Amino acid sequence: MGKKGGGRVRVKQVGPKMPANINPLADLAIPPEEMIHLPVQPDSNSGFLFWPMSETFIMTYDKFSTIYPNYLDSNKTTKLGRRIAAKDAVPEPTIQDIHEALVSLNIRHVIQPHKGYSRDATARWFNNGRVLVDLKGAAENGVLGMGADGAFDLDDAIPELSEEDEQRKDGSGVSKKHLLRQLARIIQGLPGRQKRLEEKARKALAEEAEKPRVPASSVVPSSTAAGNRKKKGKKSKK
Repeated sequence: MGKKGGGRVRVKQVGPKMPANINPLADLAIPPEEMIHLPVQPDSNSGFLFWPMSETFIMTYDKFSTIYPNYLDSNKTTKLGRRIAAKDAVPEPTIQDIHEALVSLNIRHVIQPHKGYSRDATARWFNNGRVLVDLKGAAENGVLGMGADGAFDLDDAIPELSEEDEQRKDGSGVSKKHLLRQLARIIQGLPGRQKRLEEKARKALAEEAEKPRVPASSVVPSSTAAGNRKKKGKKSKK
């Protein structure tokens, strides 16, 4: 019978007690050595490479101009980021190509390899990264064709500008399109780029050669295949 006070009954456990520290699902747990440990996501705002290296700890690049590979890619549309005419651009430029071209022009810059162009969903996976460029410092130091009188010399290093380019100058003596066109022209002749493209072409040919070929005898001409098909429909009554 239950005791007074609400009819509560005390139940007494029979048999050995289960230790409190035993997990009944321990046999189903994955061992630590078999667990998948994802790498820590890097800080996308961190600078990976500073040029020149002597200014790694003193360079402030918060006001540098941004250049994504999409800006120079002739395979991209203007909606995907191309900023110059397709005839002036180059196919598939990388941040390494942009870095080498900037070094040849002696322009201070910082590489951020974990960035991707926001309007191109593939930019973070296939051609990620961006370069921050000291565009104002380049014009002030005269590394982009600045003449001895302080005027920008268009005939020496930079192609002719359109009226739109002239209107978009920020007062530094050179617009971003000046630099993009110059970089595209330099990138076309980079030895590292040429070697990479040749290796990519060889790899594509090797993959094509490894594909199984269908024997010519097993291929049925389209006209024969169409002739063997029976026409479906009701028979005409005579």
